[in-house]
Parts: sequence; structure tokens; C-alpha cells
Amino acid sequence: MILTERLKKVAEYVKNSRCLADIGTDHGYVPIFCVKNGTAKTAVASDVNTGPLKSAEKNIEKYGLSEKISVRLSNGFENFENGEFDTAVIAGMGGLLINEIVEKGKNKFSGETRLIIQPMIAQSEVRRYLSENGFVIEDESLAREGNKIYNIFLCRKGFEKLSEFDVFVGKRLFEKKGELFKRHMDGKIFTLTKIVEGLKKAGNGADELEKREAELGYYLKARNECDA
Repeated sequence: MILTERLKKVAEYVKNSRCLADIGTDHGYVPIFCVKNGTAKTAVASDVNTGPLKSAEKNIEKYGLSEKISVRLSNGFENFENGEFDTAVIAGMGGLLINEIVEKGKNKFSGETRLIIQPMIAQSEVRRYLSENGFVIEDESLAREGNKIYNIFLCRKGFEKLSEFDVFVGKRLFEKKGELFKRHMDGKIFTLTKIVEGLKKAGNGADELEKREAELGYYLKARNECDA
């Protein structure tokens, strides 16, 4: 099975898993890939809708993995038992929805549970939530598909206070830097510059302007550090 660059990076964080819970599984590609390649012994492909589960079930049968991967109708972690899984993937959703899913299900995580998150938007809000609610971002990576760059987080329970710079830029990303990180920062700078210019022309929303200028400043600082 060939995964997209985004899902490949998600799957790379799955290692020596007893049971992988894939929340919002869609076609079931991540659990199939991980079980097939031996990075997860078993998996549960779950979704809140029956349509994706039927698609996942067909793919699981196609690869002959029905004995190792089960499908489950579940709103987030609602229909999972405490400690049932040691790795959880939540990928391809908005950041605020991911925060909500983690908040409702975090009592089912053990101290050893590895949480792999790939938000499509609101990445800074995910970092902020994790920092303020008892999670440590152990690593963060980027994956590029065409012109889009995606953030992937590897987390566990713990405590680490993030600065505002860390929240917006990504502490682990900044530590590693690299060419894709530069490209990522360039994209953020381009977008925020347009937003700031628009707010200045509108002549209102002083609080929003101040907030956006501060955010732009973090991206500029990070980008400049790459060339220092």
C-alpha cells in the first residue's frame, strides 16, 4: 500500500504499538499500513459515520487483515475502553475539532499512550491546547503534498509550557529547521502580511491587528533565524 506524503508521515510515528486506534479512519489506510508493516500488532479503525467504516472494512478485507483490524462506530474515543489502545491517530480534521476529541477522550489515555495528531487548520490552537491541558509535544514534522504543507504532532501526557513563539512557530520544528520549514514559514509570512495589510486599510479592529502583527513577528523571527 502506498500512502500520501501526509499519511506516510503520520504512520512513521506509529512504532511497536500493541493496539492502534485510528479516529476518523476514512478509508482505513493508516491502520492497514501499520499492521501490514508490523508497526502495530492490532488496530481499531473508527469513525462517527457508517460510510467511511464500510469503505475501511472493504479495504481491510482486501488486504486480509480482518482478524487484526476491527472497525468501530464511535464519536471520538466514546466507544473505547480505558487503556484499550497504546497509540491513537487523529488526522485530517480541523484543529479545534481535534482539541474537542482529545479533551473528551483523554481520560482513556494512559501515561504511555502515544497521540499522533495531524490538523488541517488551527495548528497553533492545537499546540496551545496541548500545552495547557497536560500534553507534551515530543516531536513535530512537516509533510508536503503539492503546494500544501501539513503539520504532524507526536504527543504524550506530560507538562511543558510553551511560549507564544512556540505556539505559533512550533518548538520542535524550530529546533530542526530545514528547507521545508523555511518554505512553511515563507507561506505563513505571505498570508499574515496580506491579512495585516487588509486590517490596516480597513482602519478598524485594533485588537485583531495587534494580535496578527505579533503572530507575523514570530514567523519573521523564525525565518530570519534559519539564515543566521
